[in-house]
Amino acid sequence: MYEIDKEKFGAFVAQLRKDQGMTQKELAQKVYISDKAVSKWERGLSMPDITLLIPLSQALGITVTELLECQRLEQTAMDPGQVEELMHKVISYSEETPAERRRRRRQEAVLFVVSLVAVALELLGLRALGYSWEEIGLNLLIYEPLLFVFSGYFCFFAKDKLPEYYDEYKIDAYSDGIFRMNMPGIHFNNRNWPYIKRAAIQGMLISAMALPVMYFLCGLLFPVAVKTTFVFVCMPLFFIAFFGPMYAAAIKHE
Repeated sequence: MYEIDKEKFGAFVAQLRKDQGMTQKELAQKVYISDKAVSKWERGLSMPDITLLIPLSQALGITVTELLECQRLEQTAMDPGQVEELMHKVISYSEETPAERRRRRRQEAVLFVVSLVAVALELLGLRALGYSWEEIGLNLLIYEPLLFVFSGYFCFFAKDKLPEYYDEYKIDAYSDGIFRMNMPGIHFNNRNWPYIKRAAIQGMLISAMALPVMYFLCGLLFPVAVKTTFVFVCMPLFFIAFFGPMYAAAIKHE
């Protein structure tokens, strides 16, 4: 009942932009995004982030209410029913629809399985190239299980939405059952949490697939040293790969 029609929203934005003689690139520059994002909005393929509603409405010369209603409105007071409907739209605006949530979870699951298979093939490839299981286990099987365990948690078990108190207070720790994660310097909230989850999954799985390749290349360049030092050299890189994407996503979308 309160869901915003993406095609209607896109057509409204496109018409307002053209009325003001702006190109998609010029509108994008006003709200500090790419013109590809504007193109997707206007084609009804996506919606702007809720944090962009105010700057977008200002760039188009309308109110946020008109933007959400997808039409010009007379400047008259709204009755309580209209106010309630508008609030429902704002609340549901940033939430995924069930179909979007299923599609996202399916994509994350596919990425997880593909990464797992890719890493297994990479390890078998290393063995075929002459590396012993002892060498592979010492240098890679310390990090690979950790990357898959934590990416699997974010992929299959982490909540899609944080409790409301995360939006009310500045909290730099996430807790869910036995899982604990402290990230000093950022504040978890429902604006940045979806991006943190996505960054965690993608960052860890990409790192898991890159690690065997890195080990192989280092073995070509430093065949003697890599056997005893690779596991230690990778330790800081592991933590950067683990927390770096999450920090970047949290700060960008806070």
